[in-house]
Amino acid sequence: MGKTVGLTDARIAGLALPAQGQVEYPDNLVRGLRLRVGKSGIKTYILRKKCHGRWLNLTLGRHSVRFKLADARKKARDLLVDIEHGKDVAKKEGEKRKFSSGTGTVRELAEVYLANEVRGKKRSAVEIERSFNIYILPEIGNRLADTITRGDVSKLNEKVAYEGKRPTPVQARNVHRYLSSFYSWALPRLDALPAHPCRDAWCPKPPAARDRVLTDRELAALWHSAVEDGYPFGSFVQQLILTGQRRSEVLGATLSEFDLNARTWTVPGNRAKNGKANIIPLSAPALALIKDVIKKAGLDADDPLHAERLIFASQTTPENAVSGITRSWNRMRKRADEIIGFEMNHYRIHDIRRTVATGLQRLGIPLVVSEAVLNHQSGSAKTGVAAVYHHHHFTEEKREALALWANEVTKITSKNIRGR
Repeated sequence: MGKTVGLTDARIAGLALPAQGQVEYPDNLVRGLRLRVGKSGIKTYILRKKCHGRWLNLTLGRHSVRFKLADARKKARDLLVDIEHGKDVAKKEGEKRKFSSGTGTVRELAEVYLANEVRGKKRSAVEIERSFNIYILPEIGNRLADTITRGDVSKLNEKVAYEGKRPTPVQARNVHRYLSSFYSWALPRLDALPAHPCRDAWCPKPPAARDRVLTDRELAALWHSAVEDGYPFGSFVQQLILTGQRRSEVLGATLSEFDLNARTWTVPGNRAKNGKANIIPLSAPALALIKDVIKKAGLDADDPLHAERLIFASQTTPENAVSGITRSWNRMRKRADEIIGFEMNHYRIHDIRRTVATGLQRLGIPLVVSEAVLNHQSGSAKTGVAAVYHHHHFTEEKREALALWANEVTKITSKNIRGR
């Protein structure tokens, strides 16, 4: 039996439980939306709609902190639109739902996709799930997955790119890529979906490839600024300069990755961008830097309890890397401008890696060796049939290359760099 009550989250929280059976409370705003309350205390949203001469009872979800009245109303409205467009949203008699107790919404399929295809399987799993939770699911999560159109995806991309506090076209491209991968997985499960909704949808154009390389004097100014900044942020930048590795690989380095006797740092495959482990020989300056970092981090290389600790760990939460990189980077750039005597053209942290690669080429290091230093899987020896047979890691060649680069950095940073 239905009772008339103006539904709000506060009133729902205060509803008395029936002595027996269930009681339904219709919503005054969305026709057909009802809250079913059982004597056990479970409160469930349902949508009741007459379709093709018969009544449909669609379960929307249980009332909870994560699924409130506003969520139920949005989901009910989306289902009503689908029904008006002739979509069959009813559960067939005897059919077991494949994805959840819902009606095959984007949210329901996304949970299966994230659990089976993303978590623990992709390096970017955290960012993918974050993008779903922040951008994708709030917009189209309650829509039936096979009703999403190219126009819906275009609107979503445009909103992510331009409706925030500042334009974020790169984020919009990432969201589009994650949603496209999701639909590539979901498409075989959606018989009623005529085509991949992400194909030909509007998306911001990719940014122009960066080509910024620091000059010798700029590199020297940044180095001296980093030295003055000290551990952890200055040491972090120095390690980037001496090794040419990625920002995330340096920040995520644990003590166990360093073999001080063998003078190597091994980035494991699960932390490398391409999934391939990379052995980075440590030059004399790089080895001295790492030893200093380990000491200032309060770690003991001989203590097995310290093995999995980060060498650039947060002081408050040691299991996480240091935060405040952007603020510290801006501080070091400003100090570098003061050291060199003028404001340098804009450069980013990743431009250090390009500067190292360019420096190695200038020193006459063969391309295949410099690519091995950067752990790039490119070139004729790294692709196709050749990749099946060629497994040389170029460890000694990389050691010689990075030793030459360290000598070059020492020469560059010992010169007078002031003035244009």
